[in-house]
Amino acid sequence: MKRNLTAITALALIMCIGASCSKEKETAPEKKDATVTWNCPNPMKSVLGKTDDEIRTKMEALWNHYFISPSGRIYRDCGDGTAYILDANNNDVRSYMQAWGMMICVQTDHKFEFDRLWKFAKDHMLHTEGNPDMAGRLSWQVSTSGATLDSYSQPDAEMYCAMSLLFASHRWGDSGTFDYNADAQFILGNMWRDNGYSLFNETTDVIVFQPGPYTTFTDPAYNLPAFLTLFSLWSDTDSRKFAEAATAARNHLYSSSHSTSGLFPEYNSFDGIPHRVSFSDDHDKYMYEAMRCAMNFGTDYYLTGKDAARQKIMAARLIDFFDNDGYSHARFNWDGTGASENYTIGEAGTNAVACICLMDDPDYSSKVLKNMQLAWEAAPMTSQYRSYDGLVHYLSMLHLCGMFKIWE
Repeated sequence: MKRNLTAITALALIMCIGASCSKEKETAPEKKDATVTWNCPNPMKSVLGKTDDEIRTKMEALWNHYFISPSGRIYRDCGDGTAYILDANNNDVRSYMQAWGMMICVQTDHKFEFDRLWKFAKDHMLHTEGNPDMAGRLSWQVSTSGATLDSYSQPDAEMYCAMSLLFASHRWGDSGTFDYNADAQFILGNMWRDNGYSLFNETTDVIVFQPGPYTTFTDPAYNLPAFLTLFSLWSDTDSRKFAEAATAARNHLYSSSHSTSGLFPEYNSFDGIPHRVSFSDDHDKYMYEAMRCAMNFGTDYYLTGKDAARQKIMAARLIDFFDNDGYSHARFNWDGTGASENYTIGEAGTNAVACICLMDDPDYSSKVLKNMQLAWEAAPMTSQYRSYDGLVHYLSMLHLCGMFKIWE
């Protein structure tokens, strides 16, 4: 049976927009059956003035490029009922890209491709038996044939995977090849443990970098407060813990945003201070994954409104910084010094999602317009880096074109 928010819950979520963010813990609402209508912004239409036909054409072009066209295709059908998203730079399959592909498919109504992506992940990545500490986790790296390259998980993959499966259950039902809801509940039911293998730090409720090996620090880009809020409503287990983790995610995103530059570090401690690791010299800086933080808090802003005031502050800092830089560079120290590399289409997309927080501020109208233009005009990639930046831009465009919907 589909799980739906109560009318009371819906009203509460709507009324919380602009509410105080000083509350330390967020409680999980009661769950009943009801029908809820969610209003998603469409800044490509409201800010840029794009027509429905122009938006449809743009989004179809992105699908064709990354899922069909020989020049850009990263979706690969294995011919055995499975498919994977190719990491073209490393010629392997990453759990988070697989989950992003699933999210794109469910939001664009491509059930055929969704089922094949999930079957590959379920057959070759999902831990179901053996080591009980790994149950419900996805091996974050496998070969294109499905052979395990690294059996540990990268927790944002489980988050996107569970969310995509819940949306699939609500959009398409569970009577076909998969019981999407049961699969989602298996992943959700294994997220919390008390032995160092939780996806979240048991003291702070902040998501960890990697359950098992790396639990003393985190990656700010793994913070997905809107997803955690929905998990608190739809999960059969740990509803209150998911609600508390949503609050912790919002707090951590804010503490991770530099007070001047607005940038986020690649890795940091649970108090928001950049964290250096032995396997890399650069992950205390604003690097490849950190750009997703802008999409994460921008999404939470328009879907729940539970931390609107602080998210406006984060968006203003970040957009001011990149506007002053002329949208020229991609990598920086946390404080904004040390600029290097060229601005990417991934950043064009995620920063535009952050601009959703500023759409009602007349002082930012020109900067909002500029960021929407950069996201709209970004050309799909054909290089070996197209998998990561291309998918991040594609996900951003779902938010910017009113196509990222909460399927009830």
